[in-house]
Amino acid sequence: MYLISGTNLGLIIGGAVLLVILLVVCAFIMVKKKTKGIKIDDDFMNQLISSLGGSDNIKSYSVENSRVKFELSDVNLANFDSLKELSTKGVFVTNNNVKTLFKYESNQIVANLNRIIK
Repeated sequence: MYLISGTNLGLIIGGAVLLVILLVVCAFIMVKKKTKGIKIDDDFMNQLISSLGGSDNIKSYSVENSRVKFELSDVNLANFDSLKELSTKGVFVTNNNVKTLFKYESNQIVANLNRIIK
């Protein structure tokens, strides 16, 4: 009868732990790639621009800490209820600046805004 020694048992447990960690990392990477690959539809972009008071009301926009930051000419023209429906983490307003996080990649939103707002 073969008995597993303490050294072999440690190697088996260590290998199993490494395998579990590897599987978790792979699963995380796969989920991350799926969220990055979400295509932004034109309806979302039109709703976003409309919620911010139209393209004439948007002075500037940029990515700041994974959020999209908008500087508006007149914050009173923005429809924050509509904007909150589009946002996943809430809307933060300071003076004429609006920061929010969407289900889409922030850089993709800014790229689409560059395409739409000229």
